[in-house]
Amino acid sequence: MSSSREIPEAKPADAVVADEPAVKDERQITLKTADNQLFKVEISVAMEFAAVKAFYEDNEAEVEASLDDHPPVPLLNVLSAPLAVTIEFCRKQVEFRRTSASRAVKDKYATEFLKGRSNDEIKEMILVANYLNIKDFLEVLNQTIADRIKNKSVEYVRAFFGIQNDFTAEEEARLRQEHAWAFEGVDED
Repeated sequence: MSSSREIPEAKPADAVVADEPAVKDERQITLKTADNQLFKVEISVAMEFAAVKAFYEDNEAEVEASLDDHPPVPLLNVLSAPLAVTIEFCRKQVEFRRTSASRAVKDKYATEFLKGRSNDEIKEMILVANYLNIKDFLEVLNQTIADRIKNKSVEYVRAFFGIQNDFTAEEEARLRQEHAWAFEGVDED
């Protein structure tokens, strides 16, 4: 099985994984996405996902005893493409913790990691981070969204979030006049 968008750092479980695991010879847990892709992920990385961590801790003895043949952990609301990117980010976070990386190094990595990503990719990753309860990644993603909509026009923000304008032309004109300061100096896009 392979996803439509292959990402080398986190391929489905039946593919050959090209990158090094977070820890050599670390045991892995298999995750199954909503689009039926399987991902073998190091336990240290999977523990970054609070939802998976809770499942693992609730069933630790059973999972540990049969880790190699344990059924995959189902991630019902997660698609493979954003999960692959999320795994990549979390692997790096595990590495940072092991090497006691500085906050500046972590922030620089997060900025570079997300710099070339589209708004839609960021929003997909937010859904994954929220569903799996990955607080650090969710914080980084939310800040990225805030930075991208900062000083943008109302029309841009509506389009960004897919919000339909439900004001009449008269209502909108009145609001723009009452709160003119909020519309001054904004980027149109």
